[in-house]
Amino acid sequence: MHFHNAAGQVMRLADNLTLKELAEMGIELTISEKVDPNHELWLSDEDLEEDPDFKK
Repeated sequence: MHFHNAAGQVMRLADNLTLKELAEMGIELTISEKVDPNHELWLSDEDLEEDPDFKK
């Protein structure tokens, strides 16, 4: 598993780590869709709470 940052650095980790294990290691993951590079389809919890149309 290879992770690249904006500075071009690469971090290599074992391929069998779960997302939970990565988070426990302090790695923040951002998952996005190629068809939605500006994240227009997904909202954060904060965005949802501010949305007057959002119903829990």
